[in-house]
Amino acid sequence: MKVVFYHALTPMHIGNGTNLGLIDLPIQREAHTEFPVMPSSAIKGVIRASFEDEQKQNDIFGKTDEEGKVIFTDGKILLFPVKSLKGVFAWITSYYVLERFKRDTNIDIGDFKAVEKDNALVSSDKIVIKDNDKGKLVLEEFTFNADVDKSLTKLKEIIKCDIDQDKIAIVSDDVFKFFVKNYTEVNARIKIDQKTGTAQSGGLWYQELLPAETVFYGCIAPRKNGFEGQLIEVINKINNQTLQFGGDETLGRGLTKITVEA
Repeated sequence: MKVVFYHALTPMHIGNGTNLGLIDLPIQREAHTEFPVMPSSAIKGVIRASFEDEQKQNDIFGKTDEEGKVIFTDGKILLFPVKSLKGVFAWITSYYVLERFKRDTNIDIGDFKAVEKDNALVSSDKIVIKDNDKGKLVLEEFTFNADVDKSLTKLKEIIKCDIDQDKIAIVSDDVFKFFVKNYTEVNARIKIDQKTGTAQSGGLWYQELLPAETVFYGCIAPRKNGFEGQLIEVINKINNQTLQFGGDETLGRGLTKITVEA
């Protein structure tokens, strides 16, 4: 089994096809956490399409009526970018997210304690404001007591993405859920009448996007012994490559850098 990191370079929309309130086109989320997710079907489809040879596609991923030889798991969220008063923005994560990452990947990233709602642990003082010798992390309009935690060194070494690893912050699970639920991007889209050059009646809709810089992780593995060669082919094809996930390809959405653990 290998761990794969998906680093969104541009805003991403993998939709769920359901209208939720004011947002006509929301992103896919896990039912139990409401965290954004990259479904394995979308990941497999994009990676399959990156192989131009149809015979190779069928050998690795299977035909319509048969299973493939490589397993792809969902992409689960690991780091979410949030505007910061210092350092432009920070990547936030939480105790639950990190514990789930350890469980899913069997990678030792150290031990982390749960953080209280008003506190945060940060990987460096690069995103911390000093206030009477106390550190403060300001995310959007919210302020947290911040402590630099050297135990984040292991986590910084594990995340093989092109990010500023001195700008990682661990917040409480509830705060993390609040940000990933309420601080995605929502864009208004308008359909233009080609004859009049003006907006069509009823042609306005709202689309939710994951912000650029969001980081997911997932796993890939051979379905059974004997299929290791196909797994290696997939790794060689996707490692350090940028592929497009989700909708709106012509708008530059969903460009994602893929990195596979060594």
